[in-house]
Amino acid sequence: MENIVVFGKGGIGKSTIAANLSAVYARKGSKVLHVGCDPKHDSTVSLVSGALIETFMEKHAKIFGVRDRGDLKAEDILTRGRLGIDCIEAGGPEPGVGCAGRGISLMLESFEELGIMKGGRYDIGMFDVLGDVVCGGFAAPLRKGFAEKIVIVVSEELMALYAANNIAKSVRTYASNGVYLTGLVANLKDGDADRGRINRFARIIGTRVLEFVPRDSAVRKVEMARKETTVERFPQAPFSKSIRSLADKIAKIRKESCPVPKPMDDKRFYGEW
Repeated sequence: MENIVVFGKGGIGKSTIAANLSAVYARKGSKVLHVGCDPKHDSTVSLVSGALIETFMEKHAKIFGVRDRGDLKAEDILTRGRLGIDCIEAGGPEPGVGCAGRGISLMLESFEELGIMKGGRYDIGMFDVLGDVVCGGFAAPLRKGFAEKIVIVVSEELMALYAANNIAKSVRTYASNGVYLTGLVANLKDGDADRGRINRFARIIGTRVLEFVPRDSAVRKVEMARKETTVERFPQAPFSKSIRSLADKIAKIRKESCPVPKPMDDKRFYGEW
């Protein structure tokens, strides 16, 4: 089983990319578990035909109020989506109340208790994680040993690269757990943006750019409908071709070709590079 974690700053497009990657792998015959680790819990919307599924935290509140923990089964917390993809959203508290990262930690604890990631149940575990890894909860997949291949989604914007630099710090911190940075995915907001700066950033921190994902109106059309992924609805769209290429690259990458990243300290990041 390969566990892929897609990290990135909020609003960078990581959920769209992660869901489409899950769809690509499922259509190739892989058994996929898609895990949304973001309080807004919409990572799986396109995989379950436009529905916001009940989150782990919501199910947790219901189930543990009436049932013994020992009676819990994997099916109690998973939702079967299209293409045979099993989906789960961590969820979180209402805005301004509690720690969103705690929901991720609780969910992963249940994964361990139920053996969800063991026994050949899945070929691919796809984790979609908010890039605020200053919060230990959002780093839980790395800290608890659920992560393997790390993919960071960036854009040409400074704060997207800053978030990526921080995520690289977490990968470095938890490298002893077997996690490694496969590379960056550049989801540019401006099609004419300078790609050289992103390539320079990748070289400095010791990684590569896996894919420059094109701006594509097909993505907006699909997201407004919220019924399926772009690779399903528009398989020949430039975005879909790019995601299939990315999926192949991620699948082929091995740890031996991925050195521990060397992120910049803040002083250097805000300097000239």
